[in-house]
Amino acid sequence: MGILQRFLGKVLKKDNVISAPDEKKDVLFSSSHTNKKIETPSDNNYTYQKATFAPDDYVVLDFETTGLNPEKAAIIQIAAIRFQNHHPIEEFVSFVNPKRPIPPKITDITGITDENAKNAPTIEEIFPDFIQFLKDDVLIAHNAPFDMKFLLSNVQRLGIEKPQNLVIDTLSLARKYISETPNHQLETLKQWLQLDLSSHHALDDCWTCAAVYQTCQKRREEKFRLSDDEKRAYDIVIRILNDHNRDTSLVRYSRTSTYLDIQAFYSFARIKLTGKKKYLLSKRLEKEIIGLCPNVVCEPASKNESGQTRILIQTPDDLLLMSPLIVKDFDKALKSMEDYRKYVGKAEKVIEDYLSL
Repeated sequence: MGILQRFLGKVLKKDNVISAPDEKKDVLFSSSHTNKKIETPSDNNYTYQKATFAPDDYVVLDFETTGLNPEKAAIIQIAAIRFQNHHPIEEFVSFVNPKRPIPPKITDITGITDENAKNAPTIEEIFPDFIQFLKDDVLIAHNAPFDMKFLLSNVQRLGIEKPQNLVIDTLSLARKYISETPNHQLETLKQWLQLDLSSHHALDDCWTCAAVYQTCQKRREEKFRLSDDEKRAYDIVIRILNDHNRDTSLVRYSRTSTYLDIQAFYSFARIKLTGKKKYLLSKRLEKEIIGLCPNVVCEPASKNESGQTRILIQTPDDLLLMSPLIVKDFDKALKSMEDYRKYVGKAEKVIEDYLSL
C-alpha cells in the first residue's frame, strides 16, 4: 500500500506538505520551497473509467512503492488476485527490482529490503505479464487513483497499450457504506473486519481490499434491494430512455418504504408500487401531463407528497404510456445537473460521489 500514514504524518510537518484525504496513500508532496503540489507532466494519461456496477468477477490489485509520485518513485512489489463469483481463483505476486536502493524508511514501513528485491524481475520484465494477467476484468483497489497512476505511468513509459479496464475504488465505497469506523484507512478497516493479515504487504492488502469490497457490496444490495415490481419499473424506465436514444449511464435509483426514486443526479421518476394505489408522482399539473400522455388517468397528489399529480398505474408496464413525460423529465434533470456543475463549487466531487457504486 505504499507509504504508511505514521511516516507521512511526520513528513507532512517537516516538508510543508498539502495532504489529500488521509486514507492510505492519497497524499501529495510539495517541494521544500512551496506549498503547492507537484504537477506531473502526464496527468492526462492517468485517466481511467470507473465502473458503474458491482461485479461478482474482478481483480483486486495493490502496489508497494518507494514513494508517492509515479513519475519518480518505483514499484517494489506487485500483487493481484482474480475473483470469480467472489471466490479467489488466481494470484499474481512478485517483488520488483527498482534498480536503486530502497530507502530505509520504506523498508521500516513495508518490510521490503534490498535483499528481497535484488534478484526480483525489473518492472520492464514483469509489467507486461502483469498487464496480461489483468485481462479486461474490472479492477478494484483501495484509493484506486494511487495504484492506477502507478499502473498507467509505467504502461506509458514501457510503451504498453493502455488497458481499458473499468475501476472500482473501495475507499469511496467504504466511505459510503461503512459508518462504524473512525476513518477508512485500510489498516482501520482490516481491524474492524477482524482480519489476521499484515499491513503494507501487497498480497495481504489485496485480501483486505477484497473483504472491504464484498462487505460494501452486501450492504449496497441490502440498501437497494428491489421488489419484482420495482425491478420491472426500473427496467421499463431504462428501456424508454434507450428507445429515445438517451444516455442512461447517469441513471441511478434509491428507494424508501414508499417510493422507487429514479434519478439522473436529480430525481425524474418517483414511483409508488406498494399499497392500494400505484402511481408515478409528477411535479407537473394534470393539464400538461394529459397533453403529453393523453391516455393516462390522473388525480391530485396528497398535501404531504413532493409532487402535484399522481398518474395512476395498475402494473409497471403502464409506465410505457408515460414515455414522453419520462423522457422530458429526464432531459430536465440532465439540464439541472449541468447547471449545477456550471455554477456550484465542488460540483464535480458531489457528482462523482453520486456516481459511485
